[in-house]
Amino acid sequence: MTDMPATALSDSPECVHFVDDWDGILHETYGGDADRAVLDCARRLAADPAGEEAYAWTLGLVMMAAYIGRFSRKDVAAAALEALHATDRRLRELPCAHRTHPYESDLDDRIDHFVDDLPLLTNGLAEDEDPDWEDDATKEQWLCPRDIAGYARVAVDIIAPGSVGGIPPRLPARDARRAEDLRSIVWDYPSAAVDPGQELSAYARNLVANPLGYHRAGLVVVLHAACWYAASGRIRDRRVLDTMVDALEAVLPGLGDASCAHGEGEHPEVGRDTAEQATVGIHLLSPGGRGVYRHWHREELETAPLETWLCPAFLAAIAREALDHLRTGRERLFGLRDTAHLDEVLVRPDGRLDVERLTHAVRFRCRDGQAAEDAGLWAARRFAAGPADPRERLVLLLVACWSVTSGEEPPPEAVHRDLRVILGEVRSDGAVRTDPAGGSCPHGDAHPWELLAELAGRRHFGFHEDPYGAHLNHLYAPGEYDAPEPSFGAEVWGCPRHVGERVGQALRVIDGAR
Repeated sequence: MTDMPATALSDSPECVHFVDDWDGILHETYGGDADRAVLDCARRLAADPAGEEAYAWTLGLVMMAAYIGRFSRKDVAAAALEALHATDRRLRELPCAHRTHPYESDLDDRIDHFVDDLPLLTNGLAEDEDPDWEDDATKEQWLCPRDIAGYARVAVDIIAPGSVGGIPPRLPARDARRAEDLRSIVWDYPSAAVDPGQELSAYARNLVANPLGYHRAGLVVVLHAACWYAASGRIRDRRVLDTMVDALEAVLPGLGDASCAHGEGEHPEVGRDTAEQATVGIHLLSPGGRGVYRHWHREELETAPLETWLCPAFLAAIAREALDHLRTGRERLFGLRDTAHLDEVLVRPDGRLDVERLTHAVRFRCRDGQAAEDAGLWAARRFAAGPADPRERLVLLLVACWSVTSGEEPPPEAVHRDLRVILGEVRSDGAVRTDPAGGSCPHGDAHPWELLAELAGRRHFGFHEDPYGAHLNHLYAPGEYDAPEPSFGAEVWGCPRHVGERVGQALRVIDGAR
């Protein structure tokens, strides 16, 4: 048997019986025993690592390499690696007249075509005679011993990243998945299998463990890209933000007061496209990823040079920016929310509520969510302080409940911590009925909030109209504000069952955030 793979075998090489299985494993649609398919292919290659069909079994292992590296048993992966190394040793130094080979190109651009092209390699037809051949390389280039050896190394690198050289730089498969998961997080559409808190905590813990290591630049860039999401309120576990803060605090001393020779505007632009930034950060974590980025920079002049992403002065600047943002967000989400300043805004000089300002803040929470949260918390705290006017107490309680139920997301811990205590005391004092099925009242189903919600659901109110605020304004100050339609008496608004339903719904929302 010659050490040079043949350029023509037969019309039906044996690999055609397996190539669809390999493609199914590649695309995770294979219904059989994938490890058995891998072992079969590896054993065939190991039996004749430089033989006529070495090209087929090598490319088969390339197609299955991502599966092998991620899911195969250790003995299966070891068998595949042993066969691939044997092929590489036997073929990589054989003579060759080709300037380029397919293995030197982007595998992602070619691998989906392996299922169609692999059976064509030895069908006896030249490229110009084969109507199904569409690859830009010749079949002779594909079957060249050095190309097969190159693909063997590519497969080895996919299975065991960084363990072999002599191949084009490639982002490890695990990092490609990480980049995809991170993009889904910063886009605010996390993949079903992704827990954003766990993901971000893992990057932060890695940086805490080794703040001076090779991965420092990539982890700092990743944490900076994700800091806006982390501090947005989407993550309800304070420990995640604590760990991210700890990581950035740990890395800054090693960066010190670094200076650099880069001019103004030469550092990468960050913060605008956080998904792209997160992707770059993942590429900085591995030699292969950095090599891919260098290729991007050569092809796309608008990308910043790799060295500027690794610049200590740049890393120090974005670490400080992320740290400041995370500390501020942590305090806003989990700290003690101060609302004392609203006394001057929401109370008139005569001591009465500026009810229109109060309801306006909650009504327009889409423009300023924190202002709505603060207004609701202020109302609850003022209610708890016990104003003498029963009408004001009713309005304050309804506004506090409204501030909780009007948003798409439950309030953060800094807000719901006090709200839950105050509303819980209302529920426990027996003055309201929080069980909708418990007790009856003379109003039947004619309670205001439910009727207004039904009307709003029918688009009875325009975008700029406000069914709730206008009613609460009139309820508090009927002499100052016209009665909106439909109108309800104060006794209906204050019905223990109606108020109890509002308190109960607010508490359910709060409890769902815990």
